[in-house]
Amino acid sequence: MTIRLLATRPGAAPRNALPRALLCLAALLLSATAHALPRDTPEEPGSGVFLMFDDDGQEMPATLLSTDVDIRISGPVAQVTLVQSFQNEGALFSEGRYVFPLPEQAAVTGMTLTVGERRIVGEIQPKQEAKRRYQQAKRDGHRAGLVEQRHSNLFTSSVANIAPGERVEVTLHYSQTVDVQGNDFRLRVPMTLTPRYQPEGGENLSGPFHSPDSSAAPNMARLRVELDAGQSILPPDSGSHDLNVDGARGLYRIHPSDGLVPMDRDFLLHWRIANAGQSRGSLFVETVNGEHYALVMLTPPSQPSATRALPRETLFIIDTSGSMSGASIRQARASLLEALAHLRPGDRFNVIEFNSVHHALFEAPSPADEVHLQQARRFVAGLEASGGTEMLPALHTALTMPADAEYLRQVMFITDGAVTNEDGIFSLIHRRLGSARLFTVGIGSSPNSHFMRKAAQFGRGTFTYIGNLQEVSKAMNDLFVKLENPVIRDVQLTLPPGVEAEVWPRRIPDLYASEPLLLTLKLNRVPEYLTLTGLTPAPWEQTLPLPEGRQHPGIARLWARNKIEALNDRLALGEPEEVIRPLLTDVALEHSLMSRYTSFVAIERTPSRPLDEPLIREDIANTLPDGLAWPATATGVDRLWRQAVVLALTGLLLILVFRRRRHRG
Repeated sequence: MTIRLLATRPGAAPRNALPRALLCLAALLLSATAHALPRDTPEEPGSGVFLMFDDDGQEMPATLLSTDVDIRISGPVAQVTLVQSFQNEGALFSEGRYVFPLPEQAAVTGMTLTVGERRIVGEIQPKQEAKRRYQQAKRDGHRAGLVEQRHSNLFTSSVANIAPGERVEVTLHYSQTVDVQGNDFRLRVPMTLTPRYQPEGGENLSGPFHSPDSSAAPNMARLRVELDAGQSILPPDSGSHDLNVDGARGLYRIHPSDGLVPMDRDFLLHWRIANAGQSRGSLFVETVNGEHYALVMLTPPSQPSATRALPRETLFIIDTSGSMSGASIRQARASLLEALAHLRPGDRFNVIEFNSVHHALFEAPSPADEVHLQQARRFVAGLEASGGTEMLPALHTALTMPADAEYLRQVMFITDGAVTNEDGIFSLIHRRLGSARLFTVGIGSSPNSHFMRKAAQFGRGTFTYIGNLQEVSKAMNDLFVKLENPVIRDVQLTLPPGVEAEVWPRRIPDLYASEPLLLTLKLNRVPEYLTLTGLTPAPWEQTLPLPEGRQHPGIARLWARNKIEALNDRLALGEPEEVIRPLLTDVALEHSLMSRYTSFVAIERTPSRPLDEPLIREDIANTLPDGLAWPATATGVDRLWRQAVVLALTGLLLILVFRRRRHRG
């Protein structure tokens, strides 16, 4: 907000001084209301934002013309091309910033900026150098583009010196692995972003907001998928969109039936293979510039454990903040009720709900008998969504509850993950987890799956995503099958003699029923086979032969992305940045990957804007996730502030009206 001081001659009151003073006071009150306390805010919009403002800070009109997503899936790897086009409809040169979400495991491999007929290919640079070059190009009147990483799954793209009437295309290329659970394969393409909560005292991540105007026309997208599953599969389907599917066995062409679809939910694609129920392993390779890379995928059998050594103590944490309003809170309640139904006699449990504050149903974990379960069901049925998302205190309470060695403690966390203080939560889990396991359940049409997947990784558990109410029963049943016992423990990778490898992740986790193991390797030479061993509880071994003559593009960059992720984890857990920065930067530059220390920059050599022409910026509001009402997130103090503002403005307006009437009289 900008407040201008009006210059007047000494001793003279400016004309209309009272109305202007009232407006200034109103602006100050509204500003204080907006910044006084933590709140649920969209840290950045998710389906694409173009910012443009004139010199007075007034928003200028612009149009999001189109979004195109092309997806090519080969085996376990998806390569995605995302193109979003904008038009400068103003009369002045413009600068824009475009904000977009990507899958948390995406490796961003390239950017192209197309302005009119000119195509500018982005180069990977250290982040500060890329930003310096972009700012200089902007000042000199050159068309330029800059793509930066804000979080592991959130990026911004800036475009400078767009001429009046010009069309702009921002093209991004990224690759990712698909999710595998038993015989089921799933791909999720983020299309929007749930507003994230900024805790009190947290980093100021101010940015453009989602528009709360539900009548605004949604941004639209066109999606196309080519699927080569590498084996015979059933026809693909989607839990998010109606599909047109052409093809047979393992080769399909897919697109939504409606053609253009609103960007108010993530795009989900699911396919399934036939399998006899045994553990299944695959080995995929790629050679790039003489370097050899491999992806190992192992899926254990989809069968529950026959016995359970210890009774279970389950702590349920449920998010009831404002971002969970609408369909999300209904899914969360249904998920928790389904989870309570899976508890057995002899188990213990507790329920902790949180928004701006947190509250535990019982003072300590209580027996899973009918009396306590009935109390819990009534408690869950009455939960409503409102307030902030103070996740850290609730999680701290759960992880510091006194533990009993006779019980296997499992923490189930049901949330949309809409917070900005992720690293602090990861650090808490790392420090306080003990012998417990943390299992995250993602809720809503567009959850922050990066946060929930990483929280489960630090918590030595798994992440489950539930897209709608119809999936609750099956998803929670599958999750509890996993919770019984790992299927394969103490997994080890054995290489043939003479073969050396850098493997990520370095610590191979235990495998749960239907939960896949994905390892990426950089090898000194391509082996004929790899061997995996473990306990089931009996000794277990599986040899994976190398498929003949087939290359799978994208594996090298997935290996580099996994190494970058491991370095980011070390940073989140407190390792000095001066140690991590050079290691991470070297990997990102070698493989042309976006990271927290590297960015893509594209600069046209010929200036387009005369230096005496002004430069403005523009904003397009993006679409809220489907089923999410504009969050009612005010705390009690927030509401008092707002009531005070309303009363103050009403009083000021009454003073103004009476003053004018008296003047006219």
